[in-house]
Amino acid sequence: MALSPERIEKRLKKVFLNVFPTIDPDHVTDASTETVSTWDSLATLTLFTTAEAEFSITLGFDRIQNTKSFADMNALVTRALS
Repeated sequence: MALSPERIEKRLKKVFLNVFPTIDPDHVTDASTETVSTWDSLATLTLFTTAEAEFSITLGFDRIQNTKSFADMNALVTRALS
């Protein structure tokens, strides 16, 4: 059974809050490399590995450089689950 977009977003928000605990939970979907001061290359790698574990998917690290926001990660996870 496929996950709904709402369920994917909810679970991905948990991933982001795990990696970036200082983000306001009401503004997780606005998170980006521009708005989260602790979002660096290591945080991106952690996001990828945590999301892969959460959703039991492989995202492909070749896409890591283009992932700069919650929206980017959400799209990537949604594609991987399709």
